[in-house]
Amino acid sequence: MKKPLLFILFFIITFVNAQRKTIAITKFETISNIPDKYVKAIQTKVVETFQHTNRFNIVDRTSFDKVKQEKELQKSEEFMDGKVVAQSTMEGADAIVAGVVNGVDFGIQRVKLQDGSYSEYYVCNMSLSLKVIDVATGQVLGSKVLTPKRSFMGSVLSQSTGYGPKTKDKAFSIALARMQKPIDKFVAEYFPIVTSIIEITDAKKNYARKVLLNTGETNGTRKNQIFYVYELKELKVNGKKIIRKLEIGKLKITKVEGDEVSEAKVSKGGKAIFEKFNAGAKIECYSKK
Repeated sequence: MKKPLLFILFFIITFVNAQRKTIAITKFETISNIPDKYVKAIQTKVVETFQHTNRFNIVDRTSFDKVKQEKELQKSEEFMDGKVVAQSTMEGADAIVAGVVNGVDFGIQRVKLQDGSYSEYYVCNMSLSLKVIDVATGQVLGSKVLTPKRSFMGSVLSQSTGYGPKTKDKAFSIALARMQKPIDKFVAEYFPIVTSIIEITDAKKNYARKVLLNTGETNGTRKNQIFYVYELKELKVNGKKIIRKLEIGKLKITKVEGDEVSEAKVSKGGKAIFEKFNAGAKIECYSKK
């Protein structure tokens, strides 16, 4: 009795892993003399963000030396700054995320208090460049410079009360926490969930009101997540086929019903979604965040 159960568990784990992309995250580089503990903390934040989505198998590469060693073991090609990577490199990674910590700079803010005395605290500014490379082609799919923003109320409170971090490490921790939002946006932009509409479950006067999507817990879909709906049209340009994506609607997840199914409310484009879906048009839905 145990063998069938083990086989089923193995099948489920294999199936779930097959639905996920494998992302290799390389050791982050620096362009200035930044302490290793700060560079490692920033990289850890990026890795944790990818892990938190529950949509990726993460290969966290701490150095290119390890890749060179695996080259001998796996007989695979090596990627370095734009060169093509064999599909088997980096344990079958679909994409590589490379990072450069551009700067971690500290300043001292001096504030005059109401009693005439002065208070000082540290302010940390950081900048991170992230780049996504397609493993199969070596093509850079996108890059962006990320910088955390101080909240308006936090800045006002610090300047009015003189309250702020008294050590560089504390100032760094605060800035790193603020970096979470830019990293989230980066992941959402370059690694969206791509899915399709299974059926329209509620419609009124040729307007779609609710739909079922082929996405769920397996790839990290969650309640209140936003999806944009696109019609994919095939065009011929100079004898070459290209795909044009036309936005036709917007959805909001109302209920995640399992590993592969979620219910969504149509918040925009109900008529277009109804007409295109029933006409058999090719439709894809892309997550926003």
